[in-house]
Amino acid sequence: MLDLPEPDLAVWERAAQTVIDNWSGPAEIALKLVYTRGIDGDPEAKPFGFALGVEIDEKVLRARVEGVAAITLERGIEPDLAERAPWLLLGAKSISYGVNMAALREAGRRGASDVIFTAADGAVFEGPTSTVVLAKDKTLYTPPATIGILPGTTQAALFRGAERAGWSVKVEPLQVSDLTGGEGLFLASSVRKLTRVHTLDGVALSDSSAIHAELAAAYESEYAIS
Repeated sequence: MLDLPEPDLAVWERAAQTVIDNWSGPAEIALKLVYTRGIDGDPEAKPFGFALGVEIDEKVLRARVEGVAAITLERGIEPDLAERAPWLLLGAKSISYGVNMAALREAGRRGASDVIFTAADGAVFEGPTSTVVLAKDKTLYTPPATIGILPGTTQAALFRGAERAGWSVKVEPLQVSDLTGGEGLFLASSVRKLTRVHTLDGVALSDSSAIHAELAAAYESEYAIS
């Protein structure tokens, strides 16, 4: 989407392994990969990237176990805008995180810790740094990337593991009204893994602890197999 040259996978792997081999922090590490066109304004600038090891915040580890309270916030875009205006880069993971971080601060002001973005018509998008997953009737649902959201690698791994565990999976549009009608609502991301939402817009959701444990195990089994 950003028209960057295709990166050299072998170089990325070496950079990642170098960070891992020299990591002296806690047993679990978050590995961040950044790829850029180079220095702005330099006529001879060439694309380059780097790998960075980051400690996982204690509140993230706690949220994996305890779950989070989330609120819905309107994103200011419509579900068909990504296809009508691809130059807006909706769904691209760029460094322009201003809106995402502002949304999380707004959640804090309202007594929550996370956000689910929505359209004016009630369509569900994603979290500022996560993918929305709904569990209902032994089926997992997540919105399609075509509406202008980032395809979730964690969500994809969860779906593969869940299918092997006997779940059905569907990628289709969701409405805010759907989020309270299932047996579990979750936010999936690479660092937080699968985090359950126990409260949405101030209303406690049904206890999804057992489903969360089952799905978390299915997600972990995907990486154990691969």
